[in-house]
Amino acid sequence: MKLYYFADPHGNFGDDLNPWLWKKLAPSLMNEDEMELFIGIGTLLNHRLPSAPIKHVFGSGVGYGNLPERNGRLIIHALRGYESARLLGEDKRKVITDAAILVRAVDYPRAPIKDKEYGFIPHTLSSQYYDWSGVCDDLGIHHVSAQWNVERVFREMTRCKVMVCEAMHGAIIADALRIPWIPAVCYDYISAFKWGDWLSTLDLPYQPSVITSLYDPERNSLPVPRLKNKVKRGFARIGIAPTNWTEPPPAKTGMKERARATLELKAALNRPPQLSKDSIIESHTNRYLDLLDQFSRTHPIIQKT
Repeated sequence: MKLYYFADPHGNFGDDLNPWLWKKLAPSLMNEDEMELFIGIGTLLNHRLPSAPIKHVFGSGVGYGNLPERNGRLIIHALRGYESARLLGEDKRKVITDAAILVRAVDYPRAPIKDKEYGFIPHTLSSQYYDWSGVCDDLGIHHVSAQWNVERVFREMTRCKVMVCEAMHGAIIADALRIPWIPAVCYDYISAFKWGDWLSTLDLPYQPSVITSLYDPERNSLPVPRLKNKVKRGFARIGIAPTNWTEPPPAKTGMKERARATLELKAALNRPPQLSKDSIIESHTNRYLDLLDQFSRTHPIIQKT
């Protein structure tokens, strides 16, 4: 059975949890046999799923593209949230929560002490658009990048007493590890549907602090590409850009916008953080462990080993 997940070339903590976590929890289930796929963490239930293989869904959800083909080969063991179940026409009893909660059942790197009052983890795409570490430095808070490897993210998050999270899996892991957290949104590509889907399983609302979008995506580019993009933006503004041109990245944000975003992030720190109830998080964790144990004992791959 092959693990199916999205491997972001820039790194994405939530997606990258898949090979790290499932290798620890169910090593004997995973191999490179593409006749069956294991679909765990991520918004993966859409039309891009391969049609032919049998697909076992353990905690994934809906959110991008069209719904997946229902041809008898999509076997849903657990879903991320109630909205995913509704759209798929599945019994709500299939809903547990996001499968990343299972980090509670494995060993993970953790800081020896909590030496940071606040941490901020932007969405991985947000880190491509702007270097948010500078904004964090201005406020004296700890920047955590969703582009870092999984174990580094664990170490840096566990240094913090409270996490401000634009990255949804930053919030999922914070909640799982009992780190109080505050939701935030800096860009319009953040999916309120995905957040609501997950939070529906925790009886928590999605009420993020809104922070001004910042852009400097060309900060690591060479001078010639930067000049080309500047020309493209200029032609686009006056409406004469050729149709075959690729869209240039946004222009660098000014200091006025950065100052506004800094104040908005500072205001977010004054909000009361939230955390799901211990009883809910324990129940979800145990349900997943029982389900995975049952699946591991009954699946043909296990019987052959």
